[in-house]
Amino acid sequence: MPIRWRLPLLFALGTLVFAGIVALVVALSLRGIFLDRLEDEMSRQAHQYVATLQHAAVEEEEPLQTLTQRVGRAADARFTVIDGEGRVLADSEADPAALENHGDRPEVAQALNGLEGRERRESATLRQEEVYVAVPLPESASAWSEGVVRIAQPASRVDSMLAASWRIPLIVWAALLLPTLAAAYLLTRSITRPLERLRDMTAEVASGNLSHRTSVFRNDELGDLAESLNTMAAQLEARDGELGAEMERSGQVLTAMTEGVMVVDADGRLLRSNPAAERILGAGLAGAEGSPLVVAARSFPSQALAEKAREAGRPISDVVELPNGRALTVEVVPLQSPGAKEPGSRPEDTERLREPVGPMLFVVRDETARRATERMRRDFATNVSHELKTPLASLSLLAQTLTGIIREDPEHAEEFAAQLSAQVERLTDLTTDLLTLSRLEETEAAPVTDLAPVDLSHIAAATLDEVRPQAESKQHELTLHTQRELIVRGDDVSLRTLVRNLLDNAVRYTEPGGRIELHLRTERDPQGKEWAVLSVTDDGVGIPLTDQERVFERFYRVDKARSRETGGTGLGLSIVRHVAESHGGGVELESTAGVGSTFTVRLPRD
Repeated sequence: MPIRWRLPLLFALGTLVFAGIVALVVALSLRGIFLDRLEDEMSRQAHQYVATLQHAAVEEEEPLQTLTQRVGRAADARFTVIDGEGRVLADSEADPAALENHGDRPEVAQALNGLEGRERRESATLRQEEVYVAVPLPESASAWSEGVVRIAQPASRVDSMLAASWRIPLIVWAALLLPTLAAAYLLTRSITRPLERLRDMTAEVASGNLSHRTSVFRNDELGDLAESLNTMAAQLEARDGELGAEMERSGQVLTAMTEGVMVVDADGRLLRSNPAAERILGAGLAGAEGSPLVVAARSFPSQALAEKAREAGRPISDVVELPNGRALTVEVVPLQSPGAKEPGSRPEDTERLREPVGPMLFVVRDETARRATERMRRDFATNVSHELKTPLASLSLLAQTLTGIIREDPEHAEEFAAQLSAQVERLTDLTTDLLTLSRLEETEAAPVTDLAPVDLSHIAAATLDEVRPQAESKQHELTLHTQRELIVRGDDVSLRTLVRNLLDNAVRYTEPGGRIELHLRTERDPQGKEWAVLSVTDDGVGIPLTDQERVFERFYRVDKARSRETGGTGLGLSIVRHVAESHGGGVELESTAGVGSTFTVRLPRD
């Protein structure tokens, strides 16, 4: 049977259902009418009771509670007498003393204001819908002249009346409904079963399963639709295979690129990005497709760059510095949108691309490391040149002077020879430190792997003995506090250099007669990892707070004149930091100018 014949049958079913809905609406309307009539009757009863109370107030024949109970039983309703403060004076079904204040009840509040109050709500005591009517007591009611009489009846009485009156119509309606529903169900299933199959197919196709086909075989409109959907799915499957292969190739290229790539639409929403873009920008771009790029990467000035490209009408390149210190080279390429205007015949138009009204392509390169390396090389060359120039100039001058003194004043030749030797030693120390630092920086990018168990206590004791003559010449008190054995995995030579540089630094900048202490201990962090802790404490000149952040930089000296006087190269603390970090640890400084300093190195024990 064609669908055009089945629809009238469905309409008949709909009409029957509509009739049921109309009947339900009528029933609800009748309920409202009956409740209104019930309220009117309750109002009449309440006013009658008010008249009874007025009489009772004059005669004083029986107590108020007894009177209320008697009237309630006679009227088959609940009566409550409430004073002007909301206190319950009498109740036909409960002890007034056990009832809470009724002044906040809406119908009571209206009656206390001189109006008749009506309310329908669930009773907090009876847990069922109740109808309430409250009327004010006239002033002639003696002791209760400022009170309220409230009558209550359950709404279920109206529902019982409605149920009784509608029982027969409902039976007839149900008798007609069931056969109609059965017939409509059978007819509807003959339509909905193939529609469900078509729905399942479209859902599978929408989810990406383009190989799914429907099995609807009919000689009507649904059969034609099923055949068309199967054909469409086959075409989509073929095209999806081609597109998938192309996208896979494009995705592999994007993923492998070291440059960050982002595509945004004309409104600045992110369409696509690669992992390099997320890494370079330090933003969570994965899963942010469809969101504005200015939100996903707040520090990246995408809007300003896109506007510059739009104004230029061609690809542009710019340098961007992010707040986190990264330096980026950004290329912005306007992508042609369908419907963009072709260039005109004017010369200025021929020199421009088509008007960029579509998406934008951002290609981002991180230049931070390269710039930092270049800056480091420049600074290093400058510092090395400066540090080498001074002793070389001294050596040249001393050599010239010594040549003349040997002939003219042989007695002072030895003094100048000693100075010459000191400058040579200074150059040797500088060269050694430069070579050590260069070796450490070569392995900085990759942690040290050829580590072996090393007794840090033994290294500390041996190194302390090496610097003891230098310390004794300045009357320093050297003290070692350590446990018998403190094993770490490390490079013996590098760790000896670390300890030696810390001790040399303490000896150089501690006044004669000062105290130097070397402490070794173990600590366990909150995560349970065990660390070996080495600290060197002195009571020397100390380091000002403003200089503490830079003392680990190469060639940085707090007091350049004093550093040259003591013979320091300016590389010792930088070497300490590199050694500690190459072993997976770090170095910290606590110092107060004029009081002393403590350098603390932490190295992992596992």
